Amino acid sequence: MSLGKYATGSPVRMGYEYVPEVDAWLRLHIEPAIWPDARLRCHLEGGALASPTTSAMSNAMLAMLAANKLTMRHAYIGVHALISKGDFMSMDGIPMANLSVRWREGEPNNVKNEEDCVVLDGVGEAIDVGCNTPRPYFCHKKSEKMIVNTHCGTTAEGYKFEPRTGSCYKFHRVSRTWHRAAMACQAEGGHLAVINSNEEAQVLKDIFGRNPSTTIKRGDSRWASVGIWDWNEYGEFLTIFGETLSEAGYEGWHQNEPNNAGGKEFCGTIDRSGSLNDYPCNLLVPFICEITL
Repeated sequence: MSLGKYATGSPVRMGYEYVPEVDAWLRLHIEPAIWPDARLRCHLEGGALASPTTSAMSNAMLAMLAANKLTMRHAYIGVHALISKGDFMSMDGIPMANLSVRWREGEPNNVKNEEDCVVLDGVGEAIDVGCNTPRPYFCHKKSEKMIVNTHCGTTAEGYKFEPRTGSCYKFHRVSRTWHRAAMACQAEGGHLAVINSNEEAQVLKDIFGRNPSTTIKRGDSRWASVGIWDWNEYGEFLTIFGETLSEAGYEGWHQNEPNNAGGKEFCGTIDRSGSLNDYPCNLLVPFICEITL
């Protein structure tokens, strides 16, 4: 578990606001991201990049831009031409012509044949842009997806309370790189699990044991990512909260680990015995998220 002072304190709906006119939840992420990362973040939150499908949704988006004093900036929406060049559509396949938004005069212009993503400006007009410039972005969730796990304080599925540690945990069978795994946990209101005791190591071992190799979707099923890495300092492993492993309360490395095999093992995992192992950050493994109560 994580120490209490590190609890996220995130509200259950994680910044989403209910829009009754469309019976959906909407969030403006003011922290800029490139379009692919914005799409992934919305997906990990259990939703999708939002599109102005109706005038009510368009008005809600503009109101959020104004409330956050972002009317002079552009925000990514879920309209793109990444599947079929020149055919702009929403994330759920609605053609641009059927959305409640108009192109700005002179758009789309597909500068350098590289503008496959779309932003909304402060007056409600759409502009085609490149996908790799960080910008604010909108996510939305349908109302039926906002089912709250009141015990764990999240709308994400799969979290279970563990009385031995007082935290909630979720094992992700869809493997991701270490940093993508950390993003997934954050999107669900938690963090990569931090081991603070031998008892918590046993808890994670038990969780891992309930997920045999045959259930893991791609990647290496022998390990699962947890919340330690070397902070790009190439050698000293700390928790995601900056503690030494001794300060955190668990230093149970597997025999002869960490060994930085191949000079590329800078992120932390556990094996099925509950022991720590260093691992390349860009390889795909399952992972365990934690929500501190």
